[in-house]
Amino acid sequence: MSNLKDKIVILTGASRGIGAAAALEMAPDGPHLVLCARTAEACETTRAAVEALGATAECHGFDVANTEATKAFIDSVVAEHKHVDVLINNAGIGFMGSVQDVPPTSYHEVLQVNVLGPYNLIAAVLPHMTDRDVGTIINITSARAFIPDRFYAAYCSSKAALLSMTQCLHYDLEDSEVKIFALSPGFTQTDMVEEIYSNSEFRAAALTPDQGQPPERPAKVLAWFAREAPADLTGKHNQIQFNDLTRRAGIEIT
Repeated sequence: MSNLKDKIVILTGASRGIGAAAALEMAPDGPHLVLCARTAEACETTRAAVEALGATAECHGFDVANTEATKAFIDSVVAEHKHVDVLINNAGIGFMGSVQDVPPTSYHEVLQVNVLGPYNLIAAVLPHMTDRDVGTIINITSARAFIPDRFYAAYCSSKAALLSMTQCLHYDLEDSEVKIFALSPGFTQTDMVEEIYSNSEFRAAALTPDQGQPPERPAKVLAWFAREAPADLTGKHNQIQFNDLTRRAGIEIT
């Protein structure tokens, strides 16, 4: 089994939910975790928790949708650590409502965070990875890219764009050892989901109207991707279900 010992891992959306759970899952391997959120202070609880488990960590706060701030962040990480081994684009937002009810400014914000954010980070880190001809990029996508429904226009279209971008970049990188993955966690009970589905009408539109899976489950698969970078899964839509993927990641035992 591969591990993340001393690897430089950038993780966005690290303050809570799947991001925080993934950081805890990776921590015993002993990586250096670069934890990111809108404010550095938001990641301090995650930082303390991962350091107690054997990782080293640092916290950064910036807006992933800000191209200049994102590039400055990547440049600072490379200047300090010389390289980046793993980039996990986990930060994301949702805005529920029909097209007539979602203001264009809100739709634009969803696209900025969910699509431009990963694009900014990838564009900034990719030259460093391709120069070394090694690296792993994991984009957190969603099965909603294929499942339109009421109230989901902003979220579904953003995740469809992110998935398509990931698949295109896979072809761009097919002659290199830099690997890119699209991972869809499935319906997960996070703070963001709690906030969105406090509206009973939105909750009824969920794929699983009852309680979603705990964030620790997709976090285990995400950590497995970071450790193993399985070559046969690059450029594919990898969806967490009760399937071969979760067996390979050690969740389901056959």
